[in-house]
Amino acid sequence: MGAVLALCTGAQLACCCGSAACGLCCSACPSCRNSTSTRIMYAIMLLVSTITACIFLAPGLQSTLQKVPFCDNSTGSMIVPVKLTVDCQSAVGYLAVYRLCFALAAFFFIMALLMIGVKSSRDHRAGIQNGFWGLKYLLVVAGTIGAFFIPEGSFGPTWMYFGMAGGFAFIIIQLVLIIDFAHSWAESWVGNYEETESRKWYAALMISMLVNYALAITGVVLLFVYFTQANDCTMNKIFISVNIVICIIASAISILPNVQEMQPRSGLLQSSVITLYVIYLTWS
Repeated sequence: MGAVLALCTGAQLACCCGSAACGLCCSACPSCRNSTSTRIMYAIMLLVSTITACIFLAPGLQSTLQKVPFCDNSTGSMIVPVKLTVDCQSAVGYLAVYRLCFALAAFFFIMALLMIGVKSSRDHRAGIQNGFWGLKYLLVVAGTIGAFFIPEGSFGPTWMYFGMAGGFAFIIIQLVLIIDFAHSWAESWVGNYEETESRKWYAALMISMLVNYALAITGVVLLFVYFTQANDCTMNKIFISVNIVICIIASAISILPNVQEMQPRSGLLQSSVITLYVIYLTWS
């Protein structure tokens, strides 16, 4: 009898780890497609991971993290392979974030390999993508815990370079998406203005453009106030100044006659969005 009950309990647990968990969550929400609920579940996973990474960087947690095996010798080493002064207390937090990100990257890399060739939810492997949420979350948690037991060695410096390459690729992809968004935004509003000849659309375009540039200028002022000093921080001044010049050049190019001839709906709205994004990147 006990074996039968155990078997039934195991079956129910397996169901919870499968697509039933996602279906249960979505049953209380407005109806949505399976692919939409999948995006929501992955977004929640990334959000929780981001919050956890921020907690790892909290100053009060660093003394506790030093008791974890990989931190045994971290206070006497550096995470960068160059002769720089490193705050080892902060390095412990960053090492923890590296391990969390390593577990996430490994999970999504495996999922990417499993999904090669899958083009729709009708594929027999699509269930792996759209279900098994309990198991997926357990794998991420287990992978994160296991990553904390990776010997320190050269893991920090090596993973730092992977992070730099991945961050660069992410910024490029994000920039392309933002440019596409700005172009679609401007094209839609310019099209509405041309169809209706209403000054409201023209005013909306102008106000949006001016707000973006105003926010960018405010950001530049704050960067110089908080990240530079009169006789110091030369590198910061160079980066901020170079990015300002690039933004000005891009804005000027967007309204050149040759550009307007090739792209009639190109204008300052798109360049204002990119300028604001560049200032944000400079700060971050």
